Amino acid sequence: MGYQEGIVKERLKFLSQDPDRLSAVRGHELYEALGQLGLTHSQFFRALGTNVQDYCAQEFGVDLAKITVDRFFQSDPNAKWLFPDIVREAVIAGMKRKPVYRSLIVGDERIDGTAYDMPYMVESEAESEMRAVAEGAAIPESELTYGDRIVRLSKVGRGVIASYEAVRRMSVDMLRVHLQRIGERLGRSLDARLAAVLISGDGSSGTEAVTVNTETTGTWTYGDIVNGFLKLTLEHYFTPTHMLANSELCKAILDMDEFKDAVLFNFVKTGEFPTPLGMRLIPLEDQPANRLTILDAGYAAQKLTEQDLLVESDKLINQQWDRTYLTVVTNFGIVYPKARVVVASDWT
Repeated sequence: MGYQEGIVKERLKFLSQDPDRLSAVRGHELYEALGQLGLTHSQFFRALGTNVQDYCAQEFGVDLAKITVDRFFQSDPNAKWLFPDIVREAVIAGMKRKPVYRSLIVGDERIDGTAYDMPYMVESEAESEMRAVAEGAAIPESELTYGDRIVRLSKVGRGVIASYEAVRRMSVDMLRVHLQRIGERLGRSLDARLAAVLISGDGSSGTEAVTVNTETTGTWTYGDIVNGFLKLTLEHYFTPTHMLANSELCKAILDMDEFKDAVLFNFVKTGEFPTPLGMRLIPLEDQPANRLTILDAGYAAQKLTEQDLLVESDKLINQQWDRTYLTVVTNFGIVYPKARVVVASDWT
């Protein structure tokens, strides 16, 4: 549900009720109310100052760390209405835990529809620099523009194929572990999508990355990283914060003498990746080969979401697990095309 006029007010009105009155809304009534307002049970729990574990212990007399899925459904007629959100929150926890895209974007914006007219700033040195302005003369301007920057969203998802018999004896906590892992895998697909967008653009005109070549084709040196860094910081006037590399390129970087100094970096002891020139090195398996992306995470890309994680709730409520699908409608849009530079080694 998007942010239609008045919806925020209705949400606040519902969540700010007296705690006793709010807690009296249970089961199907609560499920329907949250669905109509576009809220989750987690937001409901926060309004009550509790969490799902404590709520289940108080309302249903169950310990989620010990009870099986089957016994959870049998514990109280109202318990089944909570189960879809237990599944959803476990998957979201995985999407937040493992993927790295969240640290590489400006933010995540909710939009209506699957196409978004991206506002953008056209920058040029002539228009951006401060100038002396004579009495009565026009002040130079920079323009924030809408136009031909249309970003189209796509659906990504994953299915859970299991009969209820396969999960009924499993503890709720163990089921959440498996669902969290599914969330991590969903998040990896978003990592891969962001890596592609940062190199090739978001599909709209003029959003491809500026590419610089290594000094020698097929070879990586410390100087190549420095060249990309200087391109972004001096010519584009952005602050390099991260650089993305696949496993082979990470190995090449870690094997450079400049990053083997134990006084400067501690990768051998701790497994913490070095920070070349103050940038955080991000190993990303789905980063295109022979490409090093250097970016300013505060300006390069934005996540656009039309639909948050959708779970087939009716199936879960009715204890039907065969082919349950988890989907998200989202994509990444480029904010400032020059806020990243790609260094390429396969330029012949």
